[in-house]
Amino acid sequence: MASTFFGVETALRGILAQQRALEVTSHNITNAGTAGFTRQKAELVASSPYDTGKGLVGAGVDVQGYQRVRDNFIDIQLRAQTMKTGYAQARQDGLQQITGALSEPGSNGLNSLLSKFFSSWQDVANAPEDGASRAALAQNAQALSAGFHELSGQIGVVTSQTGLAVTDTISQINSIGQRIAALNTTITAAITTGNQPNDLLDQRDTLLDQLGSFANVSWTDNANGTTDVTVGGAALVSGSSATTLVESDFTSLSSGKLAALVELRDTTLPGYLAQLDSVAKSLADKVNSQHALGYDLATGAAGGSFFTYTAGSEALTLDLSAAIAGNPRLIAASDTAPGSTGAQAGNGSNAIAIANLLSDPAITGSYISLVTKIGSDTQESTRELANSTVLASTLDARRQSVSGVSLDEEMTNLIKFQRGFQAASRALNTMDDMLELIITRTGRAGL
Repeated sequence: MASTFFGVETALRGILAQQRALEVTSHNITNAGTAGFTRQKAELVASSPYDTGKGLVGAGVDVQGYQRVRDNFIDIQLRAQTMKTGYAQARQDGLQQITGALSEPGSNGLNSLLSKFFSSWQDVANAPEDGASRAALAQNAQALSAGFHELSGQIGVVTSQTGLAVTDTISQINSIGQRIAALNTTITAAITTGNQPNDLLDQRDTLLDQLGSFANVSWTDNANGTTDVTVGGAALVSGSSATTLVESDFTSLSSGKLAALVELRDTTLPGYLAQLDSVAKSLADKVNSQHALGYDLATGAAGGSFFTYTAGSEALTLDLSAAIAGNPRLIAASDTAPGSTGAQAGNGSNAIAIANLLSDPAITGSYISLVTKIGSDTQESTRELANSTVLASTLDARRQSVSGVSLDEEMTNLIKFQRGFQAASRALNTMDDMLELIITRTGRAGL
């Protein structure tokens, strides 16, 4: 037989359930602008019915639990896209620095400096005995060398900065790993006591989202509530333990910021520098070879080296010969030795031959090829970043449509649960009035 207070208990369950649902709604509303927050809802279920012996009587409502409204498949898609976006962003940032250092097209770019240099040879050819033309040629040669130094140095600086960024990114990955491991411990403790740590799960998911921008990430959810995390092929988190990773631990980097930085530092930027060194070497070797075939104005001797450089770092060390820098009359503009048969005053044929090297594919053509390669790579990275950003934004919008807080929906819930609370309270008051009548008047005369 049901208790006399059975109806009171049923109404009380309703009041408490609606109150808890209101509390969850309030929690959602106050976190509408919180990054990484997932909308929650109270799972209301009918209480176990009471067997009266003649049938089952409903016993009201209970809160079964508090669930996050989340689609794991969208999480997987979004994090995969975030990895691509992180890669494209880091690659674009590095390439744009190189593009800026090129200064192409522009008066300070190597292409312009090459044109001025070879044009100066033409000026010398037109007036081989003019000291001003020779001095201008020496100055333009030094300016060209300085241009190579500047560009090579800039590539070296970006490479160095990229290396520092690699170290910093790995430190951030390790920091996030430590925080995930700590959250695993707390989450497991909460689940063990029968609680649902929704807000802690949100924090862990936010950290996993951040990891996705740094490198290719995979994760495994365990039955005890922990999540194991692998980054770039390296185990970062296992249960409540986190590993401090070093660069050599990453065996399969394929996307994310770290992959792009390593690729820039180890492959892309050294490739650009090697091509620039090749241009500088070709310039020096071809000018020197042709210069050696001519004769100078100072002594009538055969021309010596016009440029000097150190093998292996040609662009950084390319320079005008110290002898010519000190005495431009040593520039070998003539193609015949003084006093030889057919010798002519003011001969500038060798200078013309050097000026014609402007059209040599190994010099100007190779440099233009390098500029085109850098420009093409930069444009491609920009396009990839734009596409990845759009796709990531689309997936994030899908996630928000599922997991985000809609203030309109929450206001509707407020009214719904408020009405439920009021109705349950009215039922409780009615039950209370009936019990009071029975308790205070039963057995009294005239009832």
